[in-house]
This record gives sequence, structure tokens and C-alpha cells, in this order.
Amino acid sequence: MKEKRRVQLDDMISSFREIWKYDKRLFLILIVTVFINALRPFPNIILSGLIIDSISQKEAYSQIVFYVLLMLGSIFVLEAISIYLGKIKEYLFLKFTNRLNNDISQKCLNMDYEQFNDTSFQDSIQLTNQIAQGNNYFTSITTVFDTLSNIISLIGIIAIMTMLNKWLFLIAVALIGLQSVLQIVRQKYNLQFQNDSSREQRRLGYVSQIPKNIPAKKDIDMFDLRSYVFSKIEHFQKNILRLNLRRIKKDGVINLATFFLTTIFQISAYLLIGIDALKGTISVGEFTMGIASLISFMSAFSYVATNMLNFNNSLSYIHMYKSFLTYESKFDDDKGLTLKDLNLDDIEIEFKNVSFRYPNSTSYVLKNINLKLSSKEKLAVVGYNGAGKTTFTLLLTRMYEPTEGEILLNGINIQKINYRDYLKIFSAVNQDFFLFPFTILENVAGKSEVTDEEKEKLMELCQSVGMEERIGRMYRGLDTPITKELFAAGIDLSGGERQKIAILRSLYKDSPVLILDEPTAALDPIAECEIYRNFADISDGKLTVYISHRINSTRFCDKIAVFDHGQIKEYGTFEELMNLHGLYYTFFETQAEFYVKANMEKEEE
Repeated sequence: MKEKRRVQLDDMISSFREIWKYDKRLFLILIVTVFINALRPFPNIILSGLIIDSISQKEAYSQIVFYVLLMLGSIFVLEAISIYLGKIKEYLFLKFTNRLNNDISQKCLNMDYEQFNDTSFQDSIQLTNQIAQGNNYFTSITTVFDTLSNIISLIGIIAIMTMLNKWLFLIAVALIGLQSVLQIVRQKYNLQFQNDSSREQRRLGYVSQIPKNIPAKKDIDMFDLRSYVFSKIEHFQKNILRLNLRRIKKDGVINLATFFLTTIFQISAYLLIGIDALKGTISVGEFTMGIASLISFMSAFSYVATNMLNFNNSLSYIHMYKSFLTYESKFDDDKGLTLKDLNLDDIEIEFKNVSFRYPNSTSYVLKNINLKLSSKEKLAVVGYNGAGKTTFTLLLTRMYEPTEGEILLNGINIQKINYRDYLKIFSAVNQDFFLFPFTILENVAGKSEVTDEEKEKLMELCQSVGMEERIGRMYRGLDTPITKELFAAGIDLSGGERQKIAILRSLYKDSPVLILDEPTAALDPIAECEIYRNFADISDGKLTVYISHRINSTRFCDKIAVFDHGQIKEYGTFEELMNLHGLYYTFFETQAEFYVKANMEKEEE
């Protein structure tokens, strides 16, 4: 318990620190709000009693009017100031929420692929996004000051009620104690629900977007998946509803108990004040003051009880948010060798007894890989689907770390090289590449403006991949947006055109190591032939790793590695592997036979 309180205190101090860094003026606004909100109940409580007594005692009309105007004026001024300050806080909250969302985005952008691809991290993103929108540093501090103002109000109200009847004080204290226990229980269940539902919320959020996804629409219609997709949405909705039903039932019991205690207090207060009024120990105005105090007490107490719950929740959520921001990434490590420490003119990469299995898996995807890649060498990687070819490139680029063994760059373990610098060595066209809904220039160059020299280089590359004419026909050339997701004037590219843009991006980076994972899978035969014709120039001087199922296209490579069941079964030049009459020979002959047969059938037609 002490440790929990210490953590809560640290989180509260963090909240104050973050808000102070965010906008120091906010503290002044919050302090003024405390006193304004604390005073708001009292004009009605005190002056309503004075008005009633003035009327019952038949005092001067001017005196009654004065009390009425004073009450209404006080209420109006306090309410106006409160609304004004509230609107300022609302605006500042929106700005602060943007800052928190930016922190989350920055954290995601600076996570390495291995961590980012982990389901626990994805669940954390879901939960942290909810925290940023609700219970965050801003709300926790606001809760502290709002609660403080209501506590001040409660002290004044209880003092007035105690003056009328001392038993009311004892009953109020008992009510506060019992309801505090109920609120603690409510907080425990709410936190449990939040933790239990975060994963299901993420899953529901994902599947709910499928019906609204343009690329998915074609497959949904083609394969009549409408009912199935909807059933998956309903499945995850039911899981969340089940969790919500459990929460609602427990919350209902707590609400009933809270209402019961509140009702007992109200009845007791009415009886005590009413009996005193009947006995004549208090005036009619004091009776009215007591009733107004009772109403204000219930309102203020309910606010304090709720805010105390929200405050504890906020501290718990803040702790989760802080924990999310402490996730470690390879990008966070600024140590290690830099590009200046490496000879990139003569690169040698070696896999030494490398084995790998994905996190939370017991089966190896790669087993005992031993391979050397020399500078300016072109290596083709072939094999069946699932043989480990793409995983091989993920290890090469340190998207994942080997489970066993090591990868060396010029004799240096790549884990000793600064990760940011290490990634600069590589440029890749991934099998599942992603294009942003920005302009072509932004997709390729990573910026909206380039120099004339950079633009000339870019257009030369466009010509080499066969995109120069297509871009020339676009209404804004390189500044044309891709897709209509963000811009109505965006254009939809074909699969082959999208793949050419991905190739263009990898070539523009101009890194010493080039990785091409099925780079021509979406291209037509003519475009593919054009890419291969220019491939020697495109990859000139680069260490190139080329993955393809089109065996004939691997003939131009210096070496070929044949993967099967996570192991390298064959390795050598095209001629050497063909002479082996092994797996590569089978791949090549099978595809050659297919193409010969297809051409014969075409000639017969």
C-alpha cells in the first residue's frame, strides 16, 4: 500500500510538473477557479434565508429587494467568471491533448519494428490513446483544484449545517466515510475493466475499419465476405459487451448502495431541521438556509466523491501513460559505432550460425544460417513460400535480432553499430511496401521540396523504372497526391505503378546495400523486362539482395541462395546450381516448362 501511495504521489508531482512546463498561466486560472467555485453555493444558501426572514418579519421592501438583487448579482458574477475560466480551460485542454497525441505518435515513430509489431505494444497504444483523450495530466490537475474548491464549499456548508444542528455534522462525516469506501471499490472495478477491454477495443477498432477500407472493398464483394466481415465485428462487439455487462452490474450495485446512503442522510437532515423549525429553535429563514445547505451539500459531496474516483483513476492512467513512454527502442540507444567508423566502400556482411524464431513462438523460422555477402555482389534468394526468405532480410536490416548466432558487418557485430546509422546503409523494396497518401515527391524524397539537382536525379530514376511518361501525364507531375484519402484531387495508381514508386523510393535513397523483395511482382511483362534491362545500372556498385519467385530473373545475380524450411540448402552461381540438378534446377525447369508450354498453346491458337 505504501508503495502504491508513493507511486501515486510521484504521478501527481509529474502532473504538476507537466502542466507547469505546458503553460504556467494555467495554475493562476486554476487557483482563481478554486475560490470562485468554492463561493458559488453561498449566495443562494445565506441570502435565501435572509430574504425569507425579511419577508416573514415584514421588514422594509427596499431591504428585501436589496437582498434579492445582491443574491442574483452575486450568483451571476460568480457564474460568469466560472464559465469564462471554464472555456479557457477547455481550449487549453484541446491544445494539451494534441501535445499528448503528438508524444504518442513520436513514441510510435521511434519504436523499432520488432517492438512495434508486438501485440502487447499495440494494446498499449490502444490504451494510451484513450488516456490521452480523457484521464491525463491536465484532467488530473484540474480534478485536484476542482475537488479542492468543493472541499472548501463542503467545509463552509457543514459549518452552516452544524450551527443549525450538531448531529448533522456527525451524519455527514459517516456518509462521507461510507461513500468513500464505495468509490474505492468502484475505482478497482473500473481499472480492471479498462485493462480487460483494451485488447478487445483494439481488435474491434481494427475490424470496424474493414468495411470502410477502399482496397478491402473489392475483395469483400468479389468473395462475398460481407456477412462474414460483419459477423467478425459482431463477435468482438459481443466480447466487449460481455465485459461491459459485468462492469454495469457491479456499478449498479454500488450506485444503489450510494443512493441508499444518500437517501438516509437526506431524510435524517430533513427530520432534524424540520423538528427544530417546529420547536421554534430556528427561524423559517434558517430552515430555508438548512434545506439549501442540504441540497448544496449533496451536490458538492457527489462532485468530490466522483472527482476523488476520477483523480485516482487519472493517477493510474498517468502511470500507464508514463510507462508507455518508457518503452525502450533501438532508436533510443545513441551509443555504438557510426557510419564514420565503418568503411562503406568495401562492405562484407556475414551470417554466423544464425537461427531465429519469432517472439512467443517455439518453432524456428531460420536455422543455422551461414552466409557471406560481399561488397557490390548481387545475391538472389529463392525458395518456397514460408522458407524464411523475407525473415532473412528482416534480420539483415535489424528489424529483428537473431535468436542465436550473430551477424557481422566488416567483422563487427551489427548490434554494436548505432541503429539509426545502421539503417542508413540499407534501402529496401519490401514485399508489403506502404505508400503514403501524400504526393509522389513526398513518398520518394520524404520532403515536399527538392533542389533542381535532386529533381534532375529523381527524373533520371523515373526513366530507369519506366515512370517518366506516366508522371509527365499527371496534372501536377511529382506533386500529384496518391489516392483520394486526404486530397480529392488525388489519383489512384495501379499495382504496378505503386510498385514502381516503391522501387523509385529505394533507389533515391542511394544506400550501399539494396534489398528487393519481389520488386516486380505487380508489374506487367514489358515493365518487368524494362526493370531487368536497367537493373545492372540501377544496382551498380551496390551490394544487392534480390528475392524473387521468378527463377529466370535470378540469372544475372553473382550468387544464388536456395532456402528450404529455414535453411540454406543450395548456394552458388547459376551454372553451379543448374549442374547440381537439385532444388534450384527443379524450380528453373518447372518454370521454363510452363512458359514453353504457354507459348506453344499460344502459337496453336
